[in-house]
Amino acid sequence: MNYDYLIEDARMRQDVFKNLDKYLRIIKEVVRSIDPDAEVYLFGSVAENRYALSSDIDVLIITNADPGIILEKLWRAGIGPPFEVHVRMPNKLVYYERFSN
Repeated sequence: MNYDYLIEDARMRQDVFKNLDKYLRIIKEVVRSIDPDAEVYLFGSVAENRYALSSDIDVLIITNADPGIILEKLWRAGIGPPFEVHVRMPNKLVYYERFSN
């Protein structure tokens, strides 16, 4: 069995977690370039410092902008797995409040 993919994925995840601040800045800059009033939140296990390298990095974006445009621009900026990006309208924030301290 060829484990090269698993090794490469582990290295990529290690790099992302090591440079998390850089990636979060990219997310914020991309989102704010589309909607200056957007709010960006880190939530879940990473925000609560109880994650493993196999964890997703959950990011919530509250905006009135088109989610497809935001996700495409983030993808083009290099934001993909392990990021789990949730783009929601402002009235959906209440649902996510239960997932975060």
